[in-house]
Amino acid sequence: MRVYRITFLMVSFLIIFSGLTLLMAYYQIVRGAEIAEKAVAMRSQQIELKEFHRGVIWDRNRLPLTGTHTAPALYCFPQEAFNRDKASVANSDIDPKAINDWAEQLTELVPQLNSHQVYKEVRNSIQTGEAFVRLATDLTSSQVAMLQSRDIPGVLVAPVQKRYSPDGFLAHIIGTVEKGKGARGLSGIEKVYDHVLRNSPSSLELVSVQDARGEVINGLMYKIRQEQDQAKGSVVLTIDKRVQSTVERIMDQRVQKGAVVVMDIKTRQILAMASRPTFNPYQISQVISTDEESSLMNRALTSYHPGSLFKILVATAALDKGVIDFATPFHCRGSYRFNQQVEISCWKEEGHGDLCFEQALAFSCNPVFIEVAQMIGRQTIMEYAQKLHLTDEFLLGYGKYGAGSGININPGPAALGNAALGQQGVKLTPLQLTSLLAIIADDGMWMEPSLVLYYIDDEGQEHYPSHQTKEQVLPVDTARQVQHLLNLTIEKGTGRSAALAQVSMAGKTATSQTGQINQQQEEILNTWFGGYLPAENPRWAVVVLVEEGTSGAESAAPVFKELAQSLIQLYSAAG
Repeated sequence: MRVYRITFLMVSFLIIFSGLTLLMAYYQIVRGAEIAEKAVAMRSQQIELKEFHRGVIWDRNRLPLTGTHTAPALYCFPQEAFNRDKASVANSDIDPKAINDWAEQLTELVPQLNSHQVYKEVRNSIQTGEAFVRLATDLTSSQVAMLQSRDIPGVLVAPVQKRYSPDGFLAHIIGTVEKGKGARGLSGIEKVYDHVLRNSPSSLELVSVQDARGEVINGLMYKIRQEQDQAKGSVVLTIDKRVQSTVERIMDQRVQKGAVVVMDIKTRQILAMASRPTFNPYQISQVISTDEESSLMNRALTSYHPGSLFKILVATAALDKGVIDFATPFHCRGSYRFNQQVEISCWKEEGHGDLCFEQALAFSCNPVFIEVAQMIGRQTIMEYAQKLHLTDEFLLGYGKYGAGSGININPGPAALGNAALGQQGVKLTPLQLTSLLAIIADDGMWMEPSLVLYYIDDEGQEHYPSHQTKEQVLPVDTARQVQHLLNLTIEKGTGRSAALAQVSMAGKTATSQTGQINQQQEEILNTWFGGYLPAENPRWAVVVLVEEGTSGAESAAPVFKELAQSLIQLYSAAG
C-alpha cells in the first residue's frame, strides 16, 4: 500500500511538472514575442516620428510618394529635463522659471524656436503626461552639432519622417494637410482619401522603456520602432514615379508656366501629371500671401482655349459625317473674310494657296477649318464634343474637378469660325485633350481617365474604383483617318520639330490667343503640343501646355519630343 502511494505521488508530481513545463514553453516560445511586446508597451512611452500620422500614398509600383525624406528634429522629454519621476511631472509641480530658463537655453542654440512657444508646449505636455514633445524640425548640421555637444537635460536629436518633398514633387496631386494633431486633408489625394489616410494604423515611433516608477531604464533609453505593414490605410495611384520624375525634371528645365499629362492609352490611367510653377507644401501661407498664389493651381485640370488642337475634333466630325474627304479641295489666300468688317487671318500671312483637306490639318490652315466648320455647322461640332466626352470633368478615383470647361458657341458664322480654331466659346483642360487623343489613337474607344488604382483600408482590404468598360464612340474607319492626318502632321507638317528618328509619332501643334498683353506690349500666347506614340501601336498619349510661349512648334513640340524620347528609354530599360 505504501509503495502504491509513493508511486501515485511521484506520477502526480510528474504530471503536474510536465503540465507546468508545457505551459511555460507555450508562453515563452509560442506567445513569447507577443507577451514581451505587451510588457514593453506597459512600461514604455512613444512619440510618432512621422511628421503627420497618416498612411502612405504609393505609385503604381508601390514606390512611396510620401514619407521619402527625413530631417533632424529636436525632441524634449520633460521627465528627464526637470529630473522628476512620472508622478511628479504629471502633477505639474515644476517651477515655471525652470521651464522658462530651459526654453531660453534652447532658443539660443536653435533661433527658429520661440521661447514662449517652447514654454507653452512643454508645459502642456507636462499637464497631459506626454513623455515626448517635438519642438523643431529641419535642424541645420551646425545646430545638431551644438545640441549634441551641450548635453542639455531632456533633449534628444532624432529624425522626423517628412511627409512631403520640399521641391514640390507631385504637389498638385498629393495635396496638403493642415498642421496639428488632426492633420486633416485640405487638398488633392490627401483630401479625397482623408478618411483612409488618417486612420492608418502604421506607425514609426521613438520609444522610451521605463521601470515601474516611470523612470527611463539605463541602457534602454530610446528605440525606434516601425510597424512592418505600411500598406494599411494607404492609397495606390496610377502614377509611375519614374515617368513623373522625368516629366518634372524636363518641365523644370523648359517650362516656367504650363502643364503636362501622360496617359496610358490602353488603360486610360494617368502615368504623370505635372503643373508649373509648383509650390512647397510647407510654405502654403507664404504662397497665398503673395502674388504666387497661382502656383497652387493644377494647370493640368484648368481650362484654356485649346487653339488648333480643337481642329482635331472639327476634322473628326467632318470626316465622320462624310461632308469632306482627304481629297476635298480648298484655297487659302491668307485669311477668311466673313464680311467687309470681319475676317480671320491664317498664321501663314501669304496663305497656303491650293491644298486638299489631307494637307490642311498637317499645315494647320485656319481658313480651311473655318470653311469646314461652316459646312458641318455649330450643332454638329457640339454633338461630337458630347459624343467624345470632351468636356467631362471627372477623373476616376479623384472625382469631379470643376475646371469650368465647356463648348458654348454663339450663333453666327464669325463665332463658329472662332470656335473652329479653339478660341472663343471653347475652353478645355490638358487632361480632356489627352483623353481626346487617346480616343483617336485607340480606334475610337472611350474610357474614363483614372488616377487611383485602389486604396487599402485599416484592416488591409483592397478597394477598387467602380469597374469601367470601353465604349465605341467613333467608328474605327473615322478614327484611323484622323490617325493618318496626325501622323502626317509630324512627318511633313507643323509638328516636324517633335519628330524622332527611331519611332513614328502622331500629333498636332497649337497656339492660342489669350487677349492679354505683356510688358513688351505683345500679346501673350499659350502654346500646345498634343500627340501619341508609337503611331503604329499607340501606348502613350501626351499633351504639353506652355503658357506665354512663342508657338506650338517652337515652345511645346520640343518638350513633347524630349518626353517621348524619355518614355521610350524608360520602358525599354524596364523590358
